[in-house]
Amino acid sequence: MSENILSVVDLNTSFHTDRGEVMAVNGVSFNLDRGKILGIVGESGSGKSVTAYSIMQILAETGKITGGEVRFHGEDITKWNSKQMQKFRGEKCSIIFQDPMTSLNPVFTVGSQLIEAILLHTDKNKKEAWARAVEMLTLVGVNEPESRMKQYPHELSGGMRQRVMIAMGLICHPKLLIADEPTTALDVTIQAQILELMKKLQKTNQMGIIFITHNLGVVAEICDKVSVMYAGKMGEQG
Repeated sequence: MSENILSVVDLNTSFHTDRGEVMAVNGVSFNLDRGKILGIVGESGSGKSVTAYSIMQILAETGKITGGEVRFHGEDITKWNSKQMQKFRGEKCSIIFQDPMTSLNPVFTVGSQLIEAILLHTDKNKKEAWARAVEMLTLVGVNEPESRMKQYPHELSGGMRQRVMIAMGLICHPKLLIADEPTTALDVTIQAQILELMKKLQKTNQMGIIFITHNLGVVAEICDKVSVMYAGKMGEQG
């Protein structure tokens, strides 16, 4: 099996607006090896998140991949149909979003949202899924996980919600994790714990991680490779 888990080749993503086409990602290329962390840094609006959403194919309706390839283990997933992509998301690849309050559903309990992912992507039954969700919450440092499972997102603090999002991202042991500024909403001590946890899980699961951030301190601490984005292009990599 190739060490290379993900290859993005000359990726172009555009959004169609009332004023015409806006090229958000313009010829981006990079490789990610198994068990490595690639940091993508750049100012706001440089196209970091759009690159991530293009890989997962979760762009807004106006957005479209207009060129290039996204190869997962050598297969170009931009050619896959929606059923294949649904299997890919969650099972093979997960994303941790920047803002947990908008990514968690406010009308469902934390537990039901975690369990849904497990039931959808694995053959575990409800009881096993519950146990796995509690185990995962414990792993990301959520106290009293059993009672947290019965709570709604608004009953948790920002840091707790972020941990739930991280648990959700890792719950099906994905081979590829995209973390879109996952520690932005956290204070420094919690941030350090979460980064430590991600490094640990990455080693045990041999997971490739794309870490999107504008915090160079975080990059220096955990990334093996860094790509700098500016105005939709990769400025440099090293």
